Amino acid sequence: MLLKLALRNVRRSVKDYAIYFLTLIFAVAVFYSFNSIGEQQVLFDLESEASARQFSITQGVLNLFSWLITFVLAFLVIYANRFLIRRRKREFGTYLVLGMTPRSVSLIVLLETALVGVVALLVGLVVGLLLSQGLSFLTAYLFGTTLQHYQFVLAPQGVLMTVACFIGIFAVVAIFNTISVNYFKLIDLLHAGDRNERGGVRNPWVCLAVFILSILVLWRAYSLLIECGMIMLDDPRFIKATVAMLVGTLGFFWSLAGFVIAVITRLRGVYFRGLTMFTVRQIASRVNTAFLSLWAVCVLLFFSITTFSIGMGLVQIFTEQQEEGAPYDATLIAQVWRDDPSAEELAANPYGARAQEMQNEAPERWADAAGWQWDMAAKLAAGAPELWAQTVAASAQVNFYEVPTLTYGELYERNGVPFGGKESTDAMVEEASKDANLAVMSLHDFNAARALLGLDPVELADNQCLLDNSITMAEDLAQSMVEAKLTVPIEGYELQLEGPVETLQMEDSSMKSTAIIFVVPDGVVESLKAQGVIPRYSVLNITYVDNGQSAEAHDKALAEIVAASQPLSLGGFEKGSAGADDPYASLLWPVSSLLSQHELLVQASGLRLMITYLALYIGFVLLIATAAILAIQQLSEAADSAPRYRTLECLGCSAPMISRSVLVQVLIYFLLPLGLALCHSACAIGVMADSLFRLMMVPVAGPIGLAALLVLVVYGGYLVATYAAARSVALSALKEQRAS
Repeated sequence: MLLKLALRNVRRSVKDYAIYFLTLIFAVAVFYSFNSIGEQQVLFDLESEASARQFSITQGVLNLFSWLITFVLAFLVIYANRFLIRRRKREFGTYLVLGMTPRSVSLIVLLETALVGVVALLVGLVVGLLLSQGLSFLTAYLFGTTLQHYQFVLAPQGVLMTVACFIGIFAVVAIFNTISVNYFKLIDLLHAGDRNERGGVRNPWVCLAVFILSILVLWRAYSLLIECGMIMLDDPRFIKATVAMLVGTLGFFWSLAGFVIAVITRLRGVYFRGLTMFTVRQIASRVNTAFLSLWAVCVLLFFSITTFSIGMGLVQIFTEQQEEGAPYDATLIAQVWRDDPSAEELAANPYGARAQEMQNEAPERWADAAGWQWDMAAKLAAGAPELWAQTVAASAQVNFYEVPTLTYGELYERNGVPFGGKESTDAMVEEASKDANLAVMSLHDFNAARALLGLDPVELADNQCLLDNSITMAEDLAQSMVEAKLTVPIEGYELQLEGPVETLQMEDSSMKSTAIIFVVPDGVVESLKAQGVIPRYSVLNITYVDNGQSAEAHDKALAEIVAASQPLSLGGFEKGSAGADDPYASLLWPVSSLLSQHELLVQASGLRLMITYLALYIGFVLLIATAAILAIQQLSEAADSAPRYRTLECLGCSAPMISRSVLVQVLIYFLLPLGLALCHSACAIGVMADSLFRLMMVPVAGPIGLAALLVLVVYGGYLVATYAAARSVALSALKEQRAS
């Protein structure tokens, strides 16, 4: 009997609250789809173990964020159930009047929750299975691979995680519903919906004061956010800005409902026009609870829009320069001596202080490097000559030196040019470099790197120098230095800086990374070396032999070459736990680290995959949650207001007038939190655009446009569907009255 009644109620609920059930189904589908990414790798023709690792990392990060998503979805389901239970108070009261015990009513609710959970899970998993197949093609695009042997993939781990998550959510909902039903009193159940839900009347002057204060708090939050630049999220100013945003938003919605309603009631020309009085009272009837839901929705919308926009921007930053950032097959890096000498040591011996420290602290490494005259290729080739010949077609070493007696800031002062030249967009680079010693490389090394890329050599007179810079955020600074026609004094040489700015990438990296390095005649570097200067660091760029082997095979061979010259048992300056899996000891010289073009490109593709899916996952779920909360709330309110709509028709109001009133109510509840969330997002995205995107020359129009499209489709779709459903409820109430 109870099961039959529960089944009937579920069928009726599906008809009346289709948006709620569709939201649950879609939540299950999205949750499964994004938690099955890792198990889809069987579809792809992965060329290396690195690609498989990227899939594993992406799935791990998505699973980690799934716990956050679980809490959001739990909040959505519980919040929506609160309105559904409140909507059915009179129905529960009728059951009790007919002789049913509170325990039986609770059992009905428990059965309904279980039935809803089973239906949502089954249908959602089917939809999610179809959706995950579409994500497979998106994954292939983001990862730069193909689906040559497509097959229908069911992810057992994704199914188990989804089922466990939603069983937990519905278990909590069942407990919540049972407690709620047992808590209600019969008199309250029978008279539910007879009057508006209201609390004490707020003083409009207090509301006005709180509103002004909340605006000031939000202004302070924006100011703190602009000051900190959102570069370091552990910055106390960022934490204060976040707290101020939350408090200011809460005060905004608490006060807005109070004093705006008071203002409208005093505007007689507006208040008594059409159904304005009824519409205002409809909104006022929920003033005590609406501000909390609007606050929660606004905050979630802000996180959704900001996460998606910034995520899409970061994808461009980390991936658009991946090919230009890694022009060589591989790069071996020698950190040489990483510690800076003390001020006293520099004062006593500015040129040879670093060399002396390395000789004292790492005598074996010093003796090895000096014995091979800092020639990395010669050292490595001697350790594994046959493997070197089979793997390396050509190599070019670039040694980077510092002029210990000249900084970038001093260079500008000596030339009578304010630091930064013209108005510069890279103040961060200027601030970081003004106290740094001038970085130089020899013309020989520069041309060797060019030759490795098939470029013609450049020529310099003995009194000329060039500037090499590939990093985007320092372009303005480099250009201003060339335009100022600086004279660069180095060890008796007065070098004239010539243009244009060279943009040669000097080593493999995840993005263009060569920043403000002077290319000087070979004699200048020889003069520095004669006074005891050793390289700040060195890179050995390599081109592989074209022997039909894969890039991953060449990478492994190169690692074996390094291991032959510096095995793990050698000891020295290891990386510690970070280098536990390395096949060679990580030393100061000849090799501290190995970067390959293949590995970097795979990492970039994996990073693009991970950030894109995280932005989509978090942004999509938060948007659905906020829109569904508002939709359920409005549909519940529309159902409760059915008697009022009948009364309005009896008083002579037409159906179009009632439809317009419903539209205004829906628009206010949807657009008000969205409007403030857009203000918050504009500030956050603007700060990120200023501190990061603009410096990296990444336009923000694209990410903002994608975020706007997502909001329009998801949030706008829920708005339209909610209005259509609420209007249908109101018009159905009118039809029932006419039929009776």
